[in-house]
Amino acid sequence: MASAEIPQQGSERRAFAGFFLIGVLMAIPGAALPAWDYHLQPPYLAIGLHFLSFAAGVVLALRGSGVVLRRFGAHRLMAISFVVAAMGIVLVEFSAPPAPEIGRDFALGLVGLAQGGIMAATVQLLRRLYEREAAATMNLAGGLIGLGAFLTALLGAMSYGWTKFEGLFILLALAPFGAAFWIFRKGLPQDVEVLDLRLQPALSDFWSPVHVLFAALLFFETAAEVSVLEWVPLHLILKSGMSPAAAMYFLSYYCLALLAGRFIGQALIARFARRRLLLVSAGLSWVGVLIFGSASNSWGALLGLTMTAMGFSFVYPLLVERVGDQFREFHSNLFHGIFGLGMIGGILAPAAIAFWAELSTESSAMTVPLWCSLMVFVLLLLLWVEAKISGLRARRS
Repeated sequence: MASAEIPQQGSERRAFAGFFLIGVLMAIPGAALPAWDYHLQPPYLAIGLHFLSFAAGVVLALRGSGVVLRRFGAHRLMAISFVVAAMGIVLVEFSAPPAPEIGRDFALGLVGLAQGGIMAATVQLLRRLYEREAAATMNLAGGLIGLGAFLTALLGAMSYGWTKFEGLFILLALAPFGAAFWIFRKGLPQDVEVLDLRLQPALSDFWSPVHVLFAALLFFETAAEVSVLEWVPLHLILKSGMSPAAAMYFLSYYCLALLAGRFIGQALIARFARRRLLLVSAGLSWVGVLIFGSASNSWGALLGLTMTAMGFSFVYPLLVERVGDQFREFHSNLFHGIFGLGMIGGILAPAAIAFWAELSTESSAMTVPLWCSLMVFVLLLLLWVEAKISGLRARRS
């Protein structure tokens, strides 16, 4: 029995390392904008295309991951994705202006491709643990993603004071390169069972309105959370007149507040009614984004980011717990479909901000996460109403 558990435990450790690197990769585009001096004269259209390239890489990897999994297995997919991530991050370093914009698109496309591959591999490696402890697994995964984003932002802030961001991405590339070396050294066992990770079969299970509401909730919640993550440095530099180093420190604070909020949210679950806590958290995040988007000084930005991070971080574990409690039939394929939808929302929203800023001004850029946060609040109200109606029907029957 013990020998049978060892390979599974090794797979889970590798999967959790993958979640940490997903956090690193998610923070790369936001850290790259000031490193590319986009704060001096922001080319919003080009920024939007950069984010779309990143999104295209993620979607392409998710669509093609099934073939790679069946042929090579999850461990090889993860190791290959780590190598691609290291290459993409290094290209981010060397594609800074005056290099052509297409080089930056290609670099972020590779980073997105690596992130999508890691996502597919982690779902495969964690399938048994997820089906046993869905909420605990996803809360730990969310914490590791937050830790990876925090360390990336903190290194970016520190590196600006040393080298004006020069060499930052080469340093960050050491993480996926070292992880790939570790996986190759530990061995690459073939998977006994390969999940069908295509979105279409998973989405076919969305036959109920409640499924649709939960998928939409994850889409908009992730869109709001990640769009703020990607846009914090540039917004603070342009709106509040901060230095790039200070803006990156604020980004690292936002990531740290998200990470701390995950654990605080877990403690509050035992003390307060979950539906009320969800609604309060969603309202808190909406007010936080409103304050952050309109703040013209560091104190207002700090207050807005704190409220935003606390609201977002409380919503996520509560939402995951509700999914695990209400839908015991959720399997790994369906989880992949919902998680994939959420991540797609998260990577498309920053591009929407850039295009909005191109059409209006950067000062109104936080309109996108503001509307996403409002949608989270509205969808939670709809779920609450649906639960009330279902309860009445159950009592009548």
